[in-house]
Amino acid sequence: MSWVVLNAAAEKSAESPLNFFPDPENCNIAQIIFLICMYGYVLFVASNLISDGSELLLLVPSLAPLVGSVVLPILGAVPDGAMVLFSGLGSDAQNQVAVGVGALAGSTVMLLTLPWFLAILAGRVNLINGKPQYVRPQGADPNVWEKLQPAGNFSLLQTGIGYGKEINANAKIMLITMIGYLIIQGVTFTVDHPKKDYTAAEMLDAQNKESRAENKFALLGFVFCIAQFAWYLSKQWMDMKQGSAVDNAIAETAVQAMKDGTLSLRGAMSSFCEKNKKLSGKSDFNEVLLCKDTMDEVRRMCKVLAPFFAKYDVNKDGTCDFEEFRMIFRDVGENISREAQAAMFKAADTNGSGDISFEEFVACLLSFAVDPICGLDNKDRKPKFAANTSKYLPDNADNEDGDDDEEEEEDVPEDLADLEPEEQQRRIQLRAAYQMAAGTLLVLIFSDPMVDLLSELGKRLDISAFYISFVLAPMASNASELVAAYNYAQKRTGKSITTSLSTLVGAAIMNNTFCLGIFLGLVYFKGLAWEFSAETICIMFVQLAMATMVLTRRVHRLLDGFVILSFYPISLFIVYFLENIYGLD
Repeated sequence: MSWVVLNAAAEKSAESPLNFFPDPENCNIAQIIFLICMYGYVLFVASNLISDGSELLLLVPSLAPLVGSVVLPILGAVPDGAMVLFSGLGSDAQNQVAVGVGALAGSTVMLLTLPWFLAILAGRVNLINGKPQYVRPQGADPNVWEKLQPAGNFSLLQTGIGYGKEINANAKIMLITMIGYLIIQGVTFTVDHPKKDYTAAEMLDAQNKESRAENKFALLGFVFCIAQFAWYLSKQWMDMKQGSAVDNAIAETAVQAMKDGTLSLRGAMSSFCEKNKKLSGKSDFNEVLLCKDTMDEVRRMCKVLAPFFAKYDVNKDGTCDFEEFRMIFRDVGENISREAQAAMFKAADTNGSGDISFEEFVACLLSFAVDPICGLDNKDRKPKFAANTSKYLPDNADNEDGDDDEEEEEDVPEDLADLEPEEQQRRIQLRAAYQMAAGTLLVLIFSDPMVDLLSELGKRLDISAFYISFVLAPMASNASELVAAYNYAQKRTGKSITTSLSTLVGAAIMNNTFCLGIFLGLVYFKGLAWEFSAETICIMFVQLAMATMVLTRRVHRLLDGFVILSFYPISLFIVYFLENIYGLD
């Protein structure tokens, strides 16, 4: 479509020199759809920039805990939160806020249905006696055995996924954070009575009475949502300290970055090295490791190094020889001489068996990080310490489901691989800051005109703006989560499934707190009436249904996946029935 076609649409906007967006009222249907597609793509790119920048910060050890537990959840909710905010700031807020409600409802429902179904579809494995087969049975031929047999098996009852207890815990939190909806909806049911034949004057009068009755409850709900938001972030922080899905995500990000050449071993260990520079020369490094911060760093590095060690521990006896040791060094991006590697291996092989255990392997690399011996002049020189790392490993080093970690290769920048650790960290922080800032700026710029377009499209088609934004808005703001859920689940490990589903439930919790808090703030400060009972019932139905399915089982069959997928169209029908047949709102 030629830009000339938009000239007429831009005439009114030209009256304001600071407004460079065409006025939707002066656009025809084709132009509105074109602009929605264009703005939607920009918002999609913006949400990806925010996500990619946040994940880059997981490679900065000193920032990773804060980013993983606090920054990622907040920035993930920014696109939806911005849509809700801008929908209620205009002069016609009472009508335009339907776009924000649609974005909030559509985001919550979509995240709990479509990506969840895709995770089950892509991550399904064979179920034997109701248990997912993530581990090769003893005696099974490794050249023949597969987690899904036969390939492409679509059995509704004999294939599925299993997930960790974190999903159950998050489902309970999701139920708790629904209280904000109950606060505002409870009073709404007492003042909003179904009636289909309001006159314009009666409608305005009813809205004014309703807004006055709901105002204080909107404030109460707003305060409650903010309190729950702060509590959830603090809980994420505490769980991360104790080793949770957030902590696992941080470790997995570092592993993938080293595999792709974005990060070197010493880059990943930079935080550990900084904290322990002052300890150089101490005779007993194990005493140093008793420091809580240092112990946390060692635990994190055990998680990071475990997949590299396991890759070459083919016979699963918990040891590797010198040649395998050299291959691991290549994989973690450290290019040192064979002589230096031999000296390190000899120092780590305390019993002279020719093999080293995982504990000896980690101790050796910790020694290397603090005291690099790349340029050894004395071939017999040993590291300054030999740490006992066994006590820093998780109690169940093999994850709860016992599955092997299988990582998917992804396209990420490789221009940082040959830099020094300090320079790597500086470049990563700069790139992350640029991506997050650019993404957030684009969201703030394009959310408001996107709201205007969706609202105008609803008017032109004589369809509630809620339905328009319910379907279209999440495709722009949450498409990355949908794709990520599918790609991550393809790894077919219990850990990857747990992390993927935990992210989806966490996003629903953020919608219940951060986004709903913004919405209730608008209702209170702008004096709006809460005319979204049908939408609220739709959101609560899907969350209650999903919580029930999660809390009553630890395995979801492919059949359960199709049931979950059906919640998406059912939720739309619920809204249509309550509004157009029952006469609610």
